Amino acid sequence: MNGPRLHCYGCGRAARVILRWLHEQAAVDIGQVCNRSLASARVAVDFIGAGQAVTNLDADVTGDWLLLGIPDGELSAAALGLACRMPGQAELVFHLSGSTPAAVLEPLGVPVASVHPARAFAEPEAALGAMPGTWCVGEGQAEPLRRLQTIFEKGGGRWLSMDASGKAAYHAATVVASNYLVTLNELARSLASVSGLPAPEAADLLDGLQRAGLDALKGSSPASVLTGPIERGDAMAVARLVAAADEQGQGELFRALGLATLRLAQSGRGSLASDSAVEASLTSRSD
Repeated sequence: MNGPRLHCYGCGRAARVILRWLHEQAAVDIGQVCNRSLASARVAVDFIGAGQAVTNLDADVTGDWLLLGIPDGELSAAALGLACRMPGQAELVFHLSGSTPAAVLEPLGVPVASVHPARAFAEPEAALGAMPGTWCVGEGQAEPLRRLQTIFEKGGGRWLSMDASGKAAYHAATVVASNYLVTLNELARSLASVSGLPAPEAADLLDGLQRAGLDALKGSSPASVLTGPIERGDAMAVARLVAAADEQGQGELFRALGLATLRLAQSGRGSLASDSAVEASLTSRSD
C-alpha cells in the first residue's frame, strides 16, 4: 500500500481530481468509488485510473478513509443517511467544502475534517496538472487534520488550517478571487463587443490585461498597483465609461465596481479634488 486506502462517496470533478492526484503521488490507495449510477462511477474510476466502481458502499470501508465529494447542500443528509445504512465504519471521514464545517459529518461517529483545495475544477485535466503547489485549507478535528496534512503535502500541496468560524468569509474570498474574476471578464467582453474590435482579438487583449494585473499584485498591495481613470481622478473619462456601460445594460454593475475602485484608490493616494465629480458619475442613474 502507498498510504491509507481512500474511498469516495459522490465522485464529481473535484473529488476525482483529488483522488487521481493523491494516487499518482503514491499518497493513497483508491478503494470504492460510489456514485448514483454505476456508469458515472465507472467514468470516475477511468479518470482516476484506480478504484472499484459501485453504487453502494459496503463493509470494505471499515478502517479506511472516506471522502464525501458531494455538494454542500447534500452533506448533512448524506452523513445522516450513511450513518444509518453503511455496513462498515470508516476510520476517518472528510469533505471538500470551503464553507460547510466538518462538524456536519459528525453523525458518522468517527473523526471528521474538511479540506478545501483552492483550485478551480471546471477542466479536470488542467486542474490535475495544477495541483502541485495548490493551497489546501483544512478545518475540523485535530487528529484527522494532522493525518490529512501529511498526505496532501506528500502530494505536493501547500497546507493551511483554519477554524470553522472563519470558513464562510474564507470561501467568500475564494469566490470573489476565482468566480467573480470570470464574471468580470464576461463584463469586459460584453462591453468590448460593441467597440468594433474582432471578438477573438478583444478577448485576448482583455485576458492579457487581467493576467498582467494579477502578476502585478504578487508581493504588492491592491492600492499600489491600481491604475486607470478612477485612480487618477479623470471625471470626464469616467462619465463617458458609465454612459457606455449604461448603453449595454451593464451600468449598475459598472457603477458598483467603480465605487469600490474609487474607495481603493483613495486608500492609496488620498482624496483628489476631482473625486467628487467621479463619485457623482458613479452614483447617478440613467433614465
